[in-house]
Amino acid sequence: MNNEGAVNNPVPTNRSRSLDVRTERWKRDLKFLFRQTRVLILLLRHPSVPWHAKLIAACTLGYLLSPIQLIPTFIPIVGQLDDLAVLFLGMKFLRMLAPDVVLADCEEKVSGRVLKSEESQPRPCRWNGTWQLGARS
Repeated sequence: MNNEGAVNNPVPTNRSRSLDVRTERWKRDLKFLFRQTRVLILLLRHPSVPWHAKLIAACTLGYLLSPIQLIPTFIPIVGQLDDLAVLFLGMKFLRMLAPDVVLADCEEKVSGRVLKSEESQPRPCRWNGTWQLGARS
């Protein structure tokens, strides 16, 4: 038998398949984390959210972005798990305290389904010492 065809057409092993599955799972989880963080930021800025819900959102974001943490993020696995736990608890409390309409609105904005007309309008921006018209990012 001739084995030349086997060299040109490698068969993916179980190990490479599991690595692909893990990579996709990490990408999905990372997108979810960024989405939840953006929801927190929008809830913090929304005028209809009560002050105590804004306090929880601010504390959650402060902990996630702070270089001083109970378990440092650079410690593998455990450092990321405490960030996930804080994000999970913060979002759980916010879902109880924030109005459902506001929460749904912020989640829709983050997922990109709703574009407000004022967000899509160009705004003046200063660039290189001259005023020019730029798009809102």
